[in-house]
Amino acid sequence: PLWLKHRFDWVSALHCRSCVRLAMVEGGSVDEAKDASACAADDASDGDYVVLWGSYTQIFGVVLQTGAITNNRFGNFHHDDLIGRSYGSKVRPRRGGQWLALLRPNPELVTQSLVHRTQIIYHADISLLLVLLDAQPGRVICEAGTGSGSVSTSFARALRPGGKLFTFEFHQDRQRQAVADFDRYGLLDTIVSQHGDVCKQGFANVPDGGVDGIFLDLPMPWLAIPHADKCLAHGGRIVSFSPCIEQIDKTAVEFRRDGRYYDVRMFETLAGNWGVRAEAPAKKRRAVVSSALAGNEADPSSSAGSAIAVDGSGKPQEQPTWLSYQMQMRSHTGYLLVATRSPADERLASESRGSRVSTC
Repeated sequence: PLWLKHRFDWVSALHCRSCVRLAMVEGGSVDEAKDASACAADDASDGDYVVLWGSYTQIFGVVLQTGAITNNRFGNFHHDDLIGRSYGSKVRPRRGGQWLALLRPNPELVTQSLVHRTQIIYHADISLLLVLLDAQPGRVICEAGTGSGSVSTSFARALRPGGKLFTFEFHQDRQRQAVADFDRYGLLDTIVSQHGDVCKQGFANVPDGGVDGIFLDLPMPWLAIPHADKCLAHGGRIVSFSPCIEQIDKTAVEFRRDGRYYDVRMFETLAGNWGVRAEAPAKKRRAVVSSALAGNEADPSSSAGSAIAVDGSGKPQEQPTWLSYQMQMRSHTGYLLVATRSPADERLASESRGSRVSTC
């Protein structure tokens, strides 16, 4: 469709403009900005991880390899035909089929195309999570529950450059697969993946008091909070994602114990996606147009919802009408619970008050 073609022309241009703006914001010259733009326009190469976009629900992540073929419902795509093509361009199978858009991967596309080893978190919750933890370049974040790596890729982008993500997964095989994915995405300079159960072993190899924020995606997150106390900086935040309100209940009780955390809040995020498509002409409208073309004197405007214009020859032509519709929401029920670590002096005062009460 024409609107889809324009969309991918815009996506391709956006990659170039983003690099130009980044180079100029960082104090670079116009020539350096042009070099950045040329970098963004690089072609796909052998060994690159790319995204093939077919529709809102048909998105495929592929590592390009000479001689390889990717098969999907859109056709058989030879990697030799994709290598050397510019990002943002249309690629087609050699026989029949439909075209796909060749895109540079980003966290949003990775989330929609990755293999689901576990149930994943989508960007309706991820975007709020990044804001609550104030994820930004140079910061250190811990994640417990790597899963399929959906959240990890967004953290890595937000923390670059100079930041670090320590992510823990208790299932050894899933952790090994996650490391392979991060290597494929080119994120191992930012992500440190470890195998371990933070509820029992804590956050190993993480500097004490040197973590700016912690994200928990665990069945029993309240068991990890005592371990988080050791590495979370004063004033840092913990965010926990839980699908059940009973989990939120227990975690909130642990947050409020002994005044260790304050400003405990819960959020539920629901995102509604909308699309626009051309409305198919109804039989009644087609009959009105046919009668008008035949010289019938019936007034075409009397048909509800019809849109008929007259061209230069005086013949009426039906104009397309556009329909807004709600698209499938890629998310699931879940709650984000956030709490802020109390300063050391405030915590000591709380403990002092508690000891005086117990003495009385």
